[in-house]
Amino acid sequence: MKYLNVVGGARRLIERGLRAARGGVLSGAALGVVLVAVAAVAAWNLSGGKLLVMATPSMCPKVCVGALVVERPVRGALHTGELITFHPPNTLKETYTHEISRIFPNGMVQTKGLANLGPDPWLITRRDMVGEAELSVWGLGWVLNALPFLAMGVFFWVASRRWISEKGRWEWDRTWLTALVVVPLWSLRPLVRGAVTGIAPDSVHAHWSVVTVVNTGILPVAFSARSGQTTAQLATAGVARVAGPMLANRAPAIHEAISLSWWGWPLLAFGIVSPLAGYLWHIWRGTSDERPALVLSGGPLPRTRRTDSPLRPAHRARWSV
Repeated sequence: MKYLNVVGGARRLIERGLRAARGGVLSGAALGVVLVAVAAVAAWNLSGGKLLVMATPSMCPKVCVGALVVERPVRGALHTGELITFHPPNTLKETYTHEISRIFPNGMVQTKGLANLGPDPWLITRRDMVGEAELSVWGLGWVLNALPFLAMGVFFWVASRRWISEKGRWEWDRTWLTALVVVPLWSLRPLVRGAVTGIAPDSVHAHWSVVTVVNTGILPVAFSARSGQTTAQLATAGVARVAGPMLANRAPAIHEAISLSWWGWPLLAFGIVSPLAGYLWHIWRGTSDERPALVLSGGPLPRTRRTDSPLRPAHRARWSV
């Protein structure tokens, strides 16, 4: 005989409750992290400091593109080799973060980018300085650039979650988590990037040039010149030189490609495929949970009395005359 599987129904209810709880904890944790980050940025700015993001490779490999530079107002004596942020003389629209290469007796300061061949073509004073670097953190600048989008996205995710049905909250949470990761990666493109910091004639091959390249992305890459040389695997913030034939009296055409080790490719594939696989698995589990679960039992069905029929007496009295 067939009975409704009460244990299976309870199990499904428990699983749905756990999924809803996990989603609530996850969205709450994301909101907490964003609030702490926004508060930290606001507190540092109110204290007189600044948080800057390196946008050019002039200081690679020491402080490369995407690094977060924590600045504070310039106080005390300056020293050669210190990292400062400044405006070039009479140019407030441009901001540079370079090292101090020389300090003159009259107080004028000469700066230089670590990846540049020569010093900057100007001398600055303290009035041109924005601040001096307290510390720098590799890669954290990408998070700071994405923080406005992350803050708005997490706020909308948490605020709108209460209007989503319990059955659809898992898909809603997964969709927002995916968007919070994919949109910054697509708009900022921090994974694979490169820059050219110098070009010089090749002393070995005629009509060739040697190009200095920098890996300004997060993933390791390999640079190659058309009909020329190819670099080995270059880690993030790495600097290399590639030689190749000049094209129409111009620099060689440089191409870059991801260069991972043998274990890096499966790891990257897993990171790309796992969200889709998890989503499909959840859809399959949700479909299977909606099927009525029945089990067979060898016992007889319990008898019930119909309530819509008049009750009959168990025994009918007989009268005799």
